[in-house]
Amino acid sequence: MIKGVLNGEFQSDLSKYKLNEFEVLEINYEKKEIILQKGSRKFQCKILKKNNKDQSFVIKINGNISTIRIVKSVEKTIEKLGINKKSQQNINILKAPMPGLILKLMVKVGDQIKKGEALIILEAMKMENILSSPVDGIIKEIKVKPQQTVEKNNVLINFES
Repeated sequence: MIKGVLNGEFQSDLSKYKLNEFEVLEINYEKKEIILQKGSRKFQCKILKKNNKDQSFVIKINGNISTIRIVKSVEKTIEKLGINKKSQQNINILKAPMPGLILKLMVKVGDQIKKGEALIILEAMKMENILSSPVDGIIKEIKVKPQQTVEKNNVLINFES
């Protein structure tokens, strides 16, 4: 049995019995489209985007766009055991990934930042590397200044917890 989460909230079992209720009228692999029918209703389904990282798909069904994420059985087991994935990812520091020279700080203390946002430009081996935020949060402390050299694993930024 496959479990799915639609638009981040509605959970559904996608068992073969439920899928057998639909008749496949047409499949177009090039356009990533499938046309299904259940009773007198037709459903034109198209995959707009696939995210392999979290097994989610942005789909369009009869003009309505939704996101569905396939939930693996191991995820359900982890959830039942009470292990929270987000609690494991409580990151409150940014470390230097390699030795180098701080060229530019792109944030200041108190800034609200989003995961993936550029924070620091670090020059290493004559290349400029943009260090981005590993989390959504607020800058609590910046431990470096422009033109400062750093070693691998030096703490560069602290985030508020």
